Amino acid sequence: MASLLPGCAGSGAGLDANGQPIGGGQDPLVADFASIQSHVFTPICAQCHVGAAAPLGFRLDAASAYAMLVNAPSVEVPSLLRVNPGHPESSYIIDKIEGHAAVGGQMPLGQPPLPQSTIDVIRQWITDGAQASAALAASSGPTQLRAVAPLVDGSQSMSSTDNAGDIVIAADGELDVSSVNAASVTLTASGGDGTFSDGNESSIGNLTIVVRSLNPTVLDIRPAAGTLAADTYQLTIAGTGSTAVLDLSGAAIDGAGTGARGSDFVMRFSVGAQL
Repeated sequence: MASLLPGCAGSGAGLDANGQPIGGGQDPLVADFASIQSHVFTPICAQCHVGAAAPLGFRLDAASAYAMLVNAPSVEVPSLLRVNPGHPESSYIIDKIEGHAAVGGQMPLGQPPLPQSTIDVIRQWITDGAQASAALAASSGPTQLRAVAPLVDGSQSMSSTDNAGDIVIAADGELDVSSVNAASVTLTASGGDGTFSDGNESSIGNLTIVVRSLNPTVLDIRPAAGTLAADTYQLTIAGTGSTAVLDLSGAAIDGAGTGARGSDFVMRFSVGAQL
């Protein structure tokens, strides 16, 4: 929605004969993120905005949408947030679905416009603060992290056009954001060979860490240069030692995703070339 390529046209699937979004069983569409996801983002928007081929890396599948939307700058109009909590009038998603954005066509492109009643529900969710649903924000075990941007699926890299310099990491619960700092978050360039054990690596300093949302915690990590040179990179978020990132209970993250607290989160990705 907020950053779409001209060729991304839907088939009309996801809408019933009256142009109403379908999905989520018989539950009505309400101003709750999970409801909007199941009725609108998943059946309609994610026809284009999904996976490695998502336009400009903007994905609206259930695993990515919240982190991609809330307090995230629009690619088309960077001065506007895709969703500005409490302010639908300055949320770019509203411009796109209402059809009065300065760039591009009305979303969903190539499909019937969303009914005004559906737009009103999305507006109300934003007005109410654009909160994640309680079920999505709750974590029942050690807090785990996952990469949202760049998408790491074993083959994904950031191209020169997709690389806005931001690395987005989402937790499955709320972190103690005071433990997220320059000591606990590091970014390393491989030195051009894609390896991190031969001594020619270099640290990318002066990272800016923006907290997009608290629960779930979404981190936007930005290199000072804005963009990254072509290379392979390793992002490490500490889950061990004195610099470990903690959750609100004071427990270290489960960075490795093993179900046990106290391990580093390590992500490798490339810029300008395949992994």
